[in-house]
Amino acid sequence: MKLYNIIGLILLVVSCNSKPGQEEPLQNNQDYTGPIIDMHMHAENDNTLPPDKLGLCIPLSNLVPHFDPKEAYADVWTNTLKNPNCKNPIWSSTTFEDYSSRVQKQLTKFNVIPVVSGSESVLRQWAIKFGDKIIPSIEFNLERDNLSADSLKSIINKQNIKVFGEISNQYAGIAPNDPRMDDYYAMAEALDIPVAIHLGTGAPGSPYMFSPDYVAAYSNPLLLEEVLKKYPRLRISVMHYGEPFIDEMITMMYHYPQIYVDLGGIQWAYPSEYFYEFHLKKMIAAGFGKRIMFGSDTFIWPELLEESITIINNAEFLTKEQKADIFYNNAARFLRLDK
Repeated sequence: MKLYNIIGLILLVVSCNSKPGQEEPLQNNQDYTGPIIDMHMHAENDNTLPPDKLGLCIPLSNLVPHFDPKEAYADVWTNTLKNPNCKNPIWSSTTFEDYSSRVQKQLTKFNVIPVVSGSESVLRQWAIKFGDKIIPSIEFNLERDNLSADSLKSIINKQNIKVFGEISNQYAGIAPNDPRMDDYYAMAEALDIPVAIHLGTGAPGSPYMFSPDYVAAYSNPLLLEEVLKKYPRLRISVMHYGEPFIDEMITMMYHYPQIYVDLGGIQWAYPSEYFYEFHLKKMIAAGFGKRIMFGSDTFIWPELLEESITIINNAEFLTKEQKADIFYNNAARFLRLDK
């Protein structure tokens, strides 16, 4: 075949595969810049902020790279936060005024509406400070909070609480399917209020510091199966996506399509390469990109919000549409927000 015939054939094939008006495919590695719903922010005040400034280096998993148990872990942990070993640590505030000002700057800079979890008294303070710029969520722990389901229901109705969580029973050694939670799950189902439950990683060394009863095995999302069979109309957000039980989380999302997950700080708890490859990419590949919600797990360090947003935007395997779902669309659907 003559050269000009070969060239003509190539041009014909190319033109046949290029349809007029065909949209270019969504390019990866584009930052999402629209509004964000943060499903996982903690409300702090003067009573919960540390008296001394503490510096955080991420990833959290490497904060104490090695430990000899001849020392007291709590001392090592505290000393590490007081003397952070990185170039640009995030420092905590020691007053609510400074802390709330930094939170406001983060929310404004990135156009974020956070689901803020705290006690009744702290949420009242945040309501005064932030007004309708936050979505209030009532925290709960069976061992810590002496509240009946009826008392909790009264608070939810009176304070116009929108989410029941963070339920942090894991830190008290209480499994998510513990029958003592039945009345509370039934209350949430009756009120049609979404539930946010902690399943996953706490601070490294938690059992040796502030949570001696913490049970890592209670992160397993399979423990929610009994709950969802009893209360099939519950809307559940699994905070920290049940990390590290990623396969169990995927099978629960497969069988119980009302389950959503939030990323809840795991993106900065581990190196990004690990988080991307073995967690986020796996849930996306399994087909559950419409049920993954952004969560920063911001608490005494407000700039964790910015760090969390950057890590998701830097995920090159995500399309801009997938980022929009994670940052906003999925949470808006889960919370049933007005358009």
